[in-house]
Amino acid sequence: MTFSAKLLLISSASLITGYATAINKPQTEAQIHPIAISEPSTVLLESAKLPEPIERVAPKYPVSMARKGAEGWVQLNFVVGTDGSVNDIVVVDSTGMQAFENAAVKAMKNWQYSPAFIDGKPIEQCHNKVQMDFRLDGGERGVRRNFKRKYESVRSALSSNDIALARELSENMKDKGLLNSIEFSFYSLLRADLAKAQNDEVSELKHVEHILSTDRKGEYLGSEAYSLLLNRMFVLQINQSQYLDALDTFQRVETQENNDKNIAMLKPYVTQILNVLKSDQVIAIPGKVKQDGDWWHALSRRAFSLRDVHGTLNTVELRCHNKSELYTATTDSTWNIPASWGRCSVRVVGDTDSQFTLLEIPTKSEQS
Repeated sequence: MTFSAKLLLISSASLITGYATAINKPQTEAQIHPIAISEPSTVLLESAKLPEPIERVAPKYPVSMARKGAEGWVQLNFVVGTDGSVNDIVVVDSTGMQAFENAAVKAMKNWQYSPAFIDGKPIEQCHNKVQMDFRLDGGERGVRRNFKRKYESVRSALSSNDIALARELSENMKDKGLLNSIEFSFYSLLRADLAKAQNDEVSELKHVEHILSTDRKGEYLGSEAYSLLLNRMFVLQINQSQYLDALDTFQRVETQENNDKNIAMLKPYVTQILNVLKSDQVIAIPGKVKQDGDWWHALSRRAFSLRDVHGTLNTVELRCHNKSELYTATTDSTWNIPASWGRCSVRVVGDTDSQFTLLEIPTKSEQS
């Protein structure tokens, strides 16, 4: 790690007080909006033609989840085949509700694109990612009284620095994942603050990402908290050497209105990131396999290796714009990615909680 960022942190103890303490009875139908969160970049050859959606079937809202008032989202990575069909669908992240994941995958299997082309020949497009939101229609909504009471109990434990109690109480809050979007945002905020109190930046980043995937416009936590959370995510991504993700976050910061002062504060860090990416320094990224068995990282370089493995890793999968490949996970290999493959993400699959370090290795062409 070549540098770290220290910017504004968010204090969220009183954010929940402005919200309603009851939720209207949910309807059994909802509008679902597939939302692209990472379209293919312009690293493809000039002769390339990107795939275009022909049909995107919206997922059906699971009736059992609607009746319970549950909401959520699912992020998926998928491959567009040479015939425009969608395959190799993988759930990258979600709010943790299996019913939503199943519905999203089932719907995506019926999606159809026009295929990508290079030099007039159809190719696979292997680096596609979307988020499907499951939101219920209805009147004005807020948090349930029971949720608010539990939330305040965790806040009290955190204020007293009783980390063990705060962790126990927060783990009992989620009620098997059946939360609406507002509650999930605040629940993730609690988990982020708890991780911060434990100096666990890996977990903190995960929960901050969950907040911003749920509350994409600051409608739940407010514009000020939204801005602070974007800053915090930028900081955490830098500290974990997730430099491409940090640059993407900065682009989100730039879209905010009346944010010139904040943009100016972050720009020196962006310059440092760009200098690191052009340097001959090896970039070390800490990795930890999630509960569902994998770990994803957007590669900023075209060569990488795995080191310091604690646990069991099974496979390494590359998903690039023009190519996907699957390898056995080893610590004695260096993977070199041709420039023609385009921007890539790597997926490491193994036993839950297995930890390792991914080393991004500079190449001469990237330093020029």
